[in-house]
Amino acid sequence: MRRKLRNIAALAVLLFAATVRAESPAVERLTSDGHLKQRPVWSPDAQRLAFTRHEGATIFLFVRSADGKTERRLTSHGNPEFDADWSPDGKRLVLAYDKASPNQGDIDVNLVNLDGSDFKPLAGTDGKLSHEEWPSWSPDGNWIAFSSTRDDNQELYVVKPDGSDRKRLTTELAIDAHPAWSPDSKRIVFATSRWGDLELAVMNADGSGLVRLTESRGIDDYPAWSADGKRIAFASNRDGNLEIYTIDPDGKNPRNETRHEAIDNFPSWRKDGRLTFVSNRDGGFDIYVATPREATAAADNQPDQ
Repeated sequence: MRRKLRNIAALAVLLFAATVRAESPAVERLTSDGHLKQRPVWSPDAQRLAFTRHEGATIFLFVRSADGKTERRLTSHGNPEFDADWSPDGKRLVLAYDKASPNQGDIDVNLVNLDGSDFKPLAGTDGKLSHEEWPSWSPDGNWIAFSSTRDDNQELYVVKPDGSDRKRLTTELAIDAHPAWSPDSKRIVFATSRWGDLELAVMNADGSGLVRLTESRGIDDYPAWSADGKRIAFASNRDGNLEIYTIDPDGKNPRNETRHEAIDNFPSWRKDGRLTFVSNRDGGFDIYVATPREATAAADNQPDQ
């Protein structure tokens, strides 16, 4: 009887360990200063991480090496700069720049070299206050998408990296925000309030063929397309807490990737398929990398070598 009880107890321990492993993806903490951060984005070669850090009343962009040994501010400007994205060759970044104005923020989209040089506007306000934000560079290098209030309502636009051929993609009386490109540069996924609270939609790169992807009780925002094109990550509070979810590009098979009581936000992908996000799970808001649950489960199911 004692041996049988010991065997049952051992089995229970193994089952508990397996459950914990299934519920808790492998998570690596990259920063530890605790300051609020947003939009961590890896360079195409995954050797550098650009991100926004809030320090008191300041908000600036930083570039960190993959091993964490070096970190520096992108520029030395005094005005807020944030939410950068990389050029496909990794030599430049496009960012939101809140230039000084008498009464309120006047945000432009600017370009800058990796060393902080050649800082110049790409999409400005054309003589009136407006917000040009969340620029995203297409993987083929031909376009930069961004949101703007230049025509009063917040819509999505694209422009070429030389500032030419600017086009408005959306015309709905709703908030359209946070565009992200598919790996083949043919589609754009974004957050929109056209159905009430923020949901995800996808459209062709020219603004045609819009399709709704999510329909949840909460907010779905900050989409990011994986490098292999198979999943879209986003932040959602559909289950009562802000978590990182992924879906198929057609909106099917939603999966909670973090399942943590903390706030998890601003997802992006590393080229190895791991998810990067901001979380306050250890107190302050820091950057973490996690293996998606499906990949973890697949690894666990591999036969022993």
